[in-house]
Amino acid sequence: MKSSIWNFWANKYDRLWVQKHSLKPTRNYILSTISNMKSRDKVKILDLGCGPGELIEELNNKFDHLSITGIDFSEGMLEVSKRRNPKASHIKMDVADLHQLQDKFDVIICTHSLPYYKDPENVMKQLNRLLNNSGIVLIGFASGNSLYDKFILSFVKLTTGPANYPSNEAFQLIVSNSFKIDDLKIIKEKFYMPRIAIYTLRKVSI
Repeated sequence: MKSSIWNFWANKYDRLWVQKHSLKPTRNYILSTISNMKSRDKVKILDLGCGPGELIEELNNKFDHLSITGIDFSEGMLEVSKRRNPKASHIKMDVADLHQLQDKFDVIICTHSLPYYKDPENVMKQLNRLLNNSGIVLIGFASGNSLYDKFILSFVKLTTGPANYPSNEAFQLIVSNSFKIDDLKIIKEKFYMPRIAIYTLRKVSI
């Protein structure tokens, strides 16, 4: 995947057609999940593939006990997020280089970037290492769970490049060595939208 594609979309991302029925509902679910976490201490969050920082902005607007780090490999996306979220930390990094991170996090969020990872199993292994023992991982993506979903997602690839949208069965295999699935939320607001799957994961010993 070329960063130039995402650099191109960085300043246009807020206006994409998928915002209303895909990206925004995903962020709403993440916000709801974070609000249900009972913690009086500072919660350290890693937003993997943070893009232009829409989720970081909404988290910071709603909560005052979060310490957020956003990671993206697109310089253009990070520039937008830095302007939007000056208090957040930002790191330009490809997920293939996650082994360079040494911090631990209470919550790791990955929304709609998993299908673009070349080696998702290794990413899961690194997320297991980065997650505190009592932490959770929230991963959301458009899921190729049916022929209709795959048909709709074939059009998405025309604007974002090659991607692999796993089915529920395929995703279970991807995470099986690093996490157990604690919960699964399905979002499908319109019939013409693909199925959005949001998983809550807890780490296992590896």
